Amino acid sequence: MNMKSVLRVGAPLLLAAVIATTLAGCGKSEESAKALAAAASAAPAGMAWVGQGDDWAAKKAELQALGEQFESSQALFDKLKADAGGGKPLTWAQMSEPVYDWSGVYTRTKGGLHFDPDLRGPEMETAQLTPAGAEVVKKKQEQLTKTGGEYDPLSDCRPPGTPRWFTEPFLKEWIVTPDQTWLINEMVNDVRRAYTDGRAHTADEDAYATWNGDTVGFWDGGTLTTHTKHLFAGQYQRGIQANYSDQVTTVERWRKTDDKTLQVDVWVYDSANLAKPWYTRQSYTKLSNDDKQLRLRYWDCRENSNNDIITTKDGTSQFPDFNFVENDAAASSDQDVKKAAGAKK
Repeated sequence: MNMKSVLRVGAPLLLAAVIATTLAGCGKSEESAKALAAAASAAPAGMAWVGQGDDWAAKKAELQALGEQFESSQALFDKLKADAGGGKPLTWAQMSEPVYDWSGVYTRTKGGLHFDPDLRGPEMETAQLTPAGAEVVKKKQEQLTKTGGEYDPLSDCRPPGTPRWFTEPFLKEWIVTPDQTWLINEMVNDVRRAYTDGRAHTADEDAYATWNGDTVGFWDGGTLTTHTKHLFAGQYQRGIQANYSDQVTTVERWRKTDDKTLQVDVWVYDSANLAKPWYTRQSYTKLSNDDKQLRLRYWDCRENSNNDIITTKDGTSQFPDFNFVENDAAASSDQDVKKAAGAKK
């Protein structure tokens, strides 16, 4: 497999500077020169971004193989950082450049309940599991076959946690600053902070696990590369999918690929559940919002009667009668829903 196509070097900054100078000498406008200078500042020194064309299956396999070259996510992150010359700090002046303007309201492009958004319907996930990871999946399969349902920790307002954070529905928002980037999910007011001011991770002896862990990173042109550790254990998604342990870590490469799309390459490492690191590309689409009515709102499922949860006799979870759907309980075939509705009368 030819990894050069994955690790190829981006366009040199010097070339862009020469072009800008030439155009300026030919009488081109100052705006043209500024646009070229902006393009130069966004040119990567290390690994170039891989587009999703007709050859995506082959490119995806190469990115999966890249992750497998390294025993740990830290080793992969260190390699990417070294190739980028340590990265280049951003300035406030660059915030107006299109490649760093991640403003707007977004939602996940595709994927449904799959962690790998390239999958459809009942397809099994692409993760390569350890025996322990496979045993968890087997038990989930048996549970769903027996009851048709499961209990989702989100039902009682717990955060999804990273890596499940990538797959959560509803709205997302991004705030890029020179020293840190905020990755914001509307669901349960979930915010991840990626520090790009040169700081290292919190020392292991001083750290403790949190839902979204500790994230540090660097900018290489218009690409934000991050490393996350110190995470709680959790689940990748509902359904017949693996869990992740408290040893899970991630490497991510974020990039705005066009005016409407923000994408991220994600490598997940978890020696307890994954036999090999798991690569996916997640994508988020910017929503039309000309009337400014879309906004991220405060989320507290405890204050919303439509987020009440019924715990059924077989250990699964179900929503009761929704107050925004007329006769929802009456139309339901779920006896637990009908029973809960009757108890409220």
